[in-house]
Amino acid sequence: MRISARAPRHRAMSMTPLIDVVFLLLLFFMLASTFARFGSVDVTLARETGASSRQAAPMRNVLISVREDGFYAVDGAPVELAALGGRLKDKGGDDEARVIVRASSGAVAQDIVSAVDAARRAAIGPVLLVH
Repeated sequence: MRISARAPRHRAMSMTPLIDVVFLLLLFFMLASTFARFGSVDVTLARETGASSRQAAPMRNVLISVREDGFYAVDGAPVELAALGGRLKDKGGDDEARVIVRASSGAVAQDIVSAVDAARRAAIGPVLLVH
């Protein structure tokens, strides 16, 4: 009896199970991850204004300086971050004042955002960010 040996057939590998596994992993990681919501601060940048667009009653300016070492100053007087809001309310008084936040070139972004946030919470007027 003669048994013929069959030549093994070359089967093509199906990509469908691999694609299914990849999509399941993608779905798992998307559902298992947490998404953080970051708060944003609206900032009005200072602009040059011509003589025709000046206001009749000029606003007082309150200057906050932020240095690269985390030093804060309000109109040149040093202040801690915790006391910044109170100092701004004292400087603002009853009149509306423009708060100008001036950051040095090496200042940490979080320090600048903290100063802008304190100025917004003091609610004494518009906040401008200058460099």
